[in-house]
Amino acid sequence: MTNRTILIADDDVDLIRLLRAALAPLGVEIRETYDATSALTIIQRCPPSLIILDINMPGGNGLSACEMLKTDKHMASMPVIILSGRSDDATRDRCSQMGAHFVLKGPKALSEVKDRVISLLALTQ
Repeated sequence: MTNRTILIADDDVDLIRLLRAALAPLGVEIRETYDATSALTIIQRCPPSLIILDINMPGGNGLSACEMLKTDKHMASMPVIILSGRSDDATRDRCSQMGAHFVLKGPKALSEVKDRVISLLALTQ
């Protein structure tokens, strides 16, 4: 999986550190940001292979950022994983409607994110 880039957008610095450690063995380049506005800027300047977005961040909502991506014809097919502590049906449905993959933050989140990253990057090769 060389030459693949993952953008992690989450305001939880510790979670980003854990995700970086879990995903680094995959041989991917990992970029990080802590708010939705800068995530969108980074995506526009240098589109990653995959995006991991939190929902509640400074500078905007991860779901809104995902919607903006999915309405852009150049970005619509970019794989997105929404990683959030919100597990309500409305949030899950909204992710599904946008084609984003929902992962609930918790004890199993790191392994689930890693598994999804592996499968999503394999699909985009």
